[in-house]
Amino acid sequence: MRPSPPRRPSKRPRTHVSRPSVIGGGGRRYVNSGASCRLWQVPVVSASLRTENGRLRFPLRLFWNDAERRPRAAVRILVAVLGVLVLANTARTYQPTLFPGTGPVADVWNTLSSGLPQSLAIAAGVCLAAVVLDRRRLTDLGFPLDGNGRRFVGGTALGASITAGSVGVGLLAGYYDLTGIRLTHGLGTWLLLVVGTISSQLGIVVAEELFARGYLITNVLEGLDGVPSLPRAATAAVAIGVAALFFVLTHSVRGTTFAVMAGGLAVLFGVAYVLTGDLTAPIGIHFGVNAAGMLCGTAPQPASLLELSATSTVADSLVLPADAVVVRLLAAAGSVVVLLWWHASHSDHDWVTPALAQPTLRHHTDDTSDQPHD
Repeated sequence: MRPSPPRRPSKRPRTHVSRPSVIGGGGRRYVNSGASCRLWQVPVVSASLRTENGRLRFPLRLFWNDAERRPRAAVRILVAVLGVLVLANTARTYQPTLFPGTGPVADVWNTLSSGLPQSLAIAAGVCLAAVVLDRRRLTDLGFPLDGNGRRFVGGTALGASITAGSVGVGLLAGYYDLTGIRLTHGLGTWLLLVVGTISSQLGIVVAEELFARGYLITNVLEGLDGVPSLPRAATAAVAIGVAALFFVLTHSVRGTTFAVMAGGLAVLFGVAYVLTGDLTAPIGIHFGVNAAGMLCGTAPQPASLLELSATSTVADSLVLPADAVVVRLLAAAGSVVVLLWWHASHSDHDWVTPALAQPTLRHHTDDTSDQPHD
């Protein structure tokens, strides 16, 4: 029998298979998903903008991170802040209403509907910046796919206890007087008012936390993480401070004391985010603080259950004396200590959730040069 001839190799073209890659840059490791798409192709940097050894020319490399194929963190943050502010102020001019006329129910639900465009504009701006500027997946902004809501519930309870505790201390210490307890127009109407009020607050809080904690802290932490001389805990502290300062500036229209309180609470929100990597934790705390303030009467609303009075207040339309601000700040500081202790006792990772400093970039990159991929 004659031996069969050897099989000739197939001339069928090989199909490129994308594989996950790890991209080094600035002392960090960036995990890539391996997905490739021409729609989101990273722009190619012209050879004329490079030196003989392939590096980007000065000063372009001050603004563009060649290893990560995106603008540097400072540029991304600046563009995102300006873009979100423009979108938010533009959307603020559009305030639709659900009900004609006036009245407690109409006022509360019209407040909800009129605030939605601005909240949605902020959220859309953050998501757009994350996808286009950062090249990151939206889950990197603190929305883990395995979240089960426990951190939101726990955060809400913590935030509500801070506000309610300041009221309780105030009634005992004398800087608050309880002048009445009410259910506006009966239980049924009051429940409608409560649902509308907390829904309105939730929309505001989600937008603020998505931007201040989800975007700012994530980008500042990631940008500083490549500095070898800075430990990751120090970069996290700086990132939390930057987001808190942003909160101080955006809340300063209500006065210095109120802005300081907002900044102190923002530190608590930031610590909760950095320790857990889950944005639902600071959303819950922030939501609990605000919702309890409305129900307990420190921010009087038709849904307020308690009627409080005080001899002074730090901001118009609030029943918030300086003593109550001090109590809230002390409670926030104590909560930070408790969170740090709990994390040290029960967590299996360092102080900073690793995913915050090691984002999953969206676009396919197999090396650190700006070359197009099929």
